Amino acid sequence: MPPRPRPLSITITPLKIPTVNIGEDLGEILAEAIKRQGQRIANGDVIAVASKVVSIAEARIANLSEVLVSRRANRLAAKWKMRKELAQVVIDEADAILGGVDGFMLTLKDTFLTANAGIDQKNSPSGTVSLWPTNPRDSAKRLRIQLEKKFNRRLGIAIVDSRVTPLRLGTTGLAIGLSGFIPIRDERGRSDLYGRTIRFTQTNVADDLASAAHLLMGETRERIGAVIVKNAQVELREPKALASTASLRREKCLITRNLRKQLW
Repeated sequence: MPPRPRPLSITITPLKIPTVNIGEDLGEILAEAIKRQGQRIANGDVIAVASKVVSIAEARIANLSEVLVSRRANRLAAKWKMRKELAQVVIDEADAILGGVDGFMLTLKDTFLTANAGIDQKNSPSGTVSLWPTNPRDSAKRLRIQLEKKFNRRLGIAIVDSRVTPLRLGTTGLAIGLSGFIPIRDERGRSDLYGRTIRFTQTNVADDLASAAHLLMGETRERIGAVIVKNAQVELREPKALASTASLRREKCLITRNLRKQLW
């Protein structure tokens, strides 16, 4: 099987957008930013959008002063030195809680292993925390359809959040929702440099692109709410199984299979 062609270069261009308010039309905001910055959209471009701006536009914000705290939240907040209201929101949002360290719970959320179920206080309005979109894949699909109509081009959309990697310091990018392209490049059955058949390797193109976008988006006051990725050589397709093609069942994952079984 011959190797697939790889792009000689990939271009990632930041999109500065104004502060997004609850209920605003994010698709319109992105389209205006693209036009204002004189960017030309082509077939196959991938637009990576920060999950925070999607969450705010979709009113996925929790006011901590309004949170009713349970005994379980009080217990976990004391155990991991968290604000009790934040602990309650994590409990409400997480699919499972596997453990924690001071300030953070290790959770499963929408098939992702992540800290605090993706909840973040950073760059969220005062007194609030932002949650992940209710269904990031649906959010990505709506944005894709809207922007494809605006620019008459076939696009990919990735909704990007930050994540931590086991035993590594700092954050990288994670595609929590995507639409319009295949997230995995399957290398199995191909040959390496020495003619050995590759048995296991699959490349997570979506998370690679998310990490590149995350590098430009930053984590503080950059106001770069989206990034245009050109020449990514992704396969433009929206298969029925797209929601699960980049996910791995817990019992097949090297990390989660070896976590202790007890859930908090």
